[in-house]
Amino acid sequence: MQIPVSVTPLIRFSLFWLSFKNLPLPLYQLASLLTLRCDRYLSLYFHPWEFTDLAAYGLPSYVKRHSGKSMLWRLERYLIWLHSQAEFITYADFRQFVHPKSSCLG
Repeated sequence: MQIPVSVTPLIRFSLFWLSFKNLPLPLYQLASLLTLRCDRYLSLYFHPWEFTDLAAYGLPSYVKRHSGKSMLWRLERYLIWLHSQAEFITYADFRQFVHPKSSCLG
């Protein structure tokens, strides 16, 4: 089973690690909420290296933004908020709920 990263309805904007780092958190939360309401799930992933301070590396600023403790703090705030919006389950448990997708847009 392949589960791609979630995208918003209509414009199909990816909710992945770079958008999490660079969008204002309230905007990322809104995009997550719209996606949850449409798809009834979110599939997100983060790389372990994002929780390291990347300031010393010659990476573009859009990659270094919100790294290390800033990223941990941001992710913690997001997960606390997300927990109030949805239930967290494993992919193994998610498998039993997968049904052919119908569009929430009509």
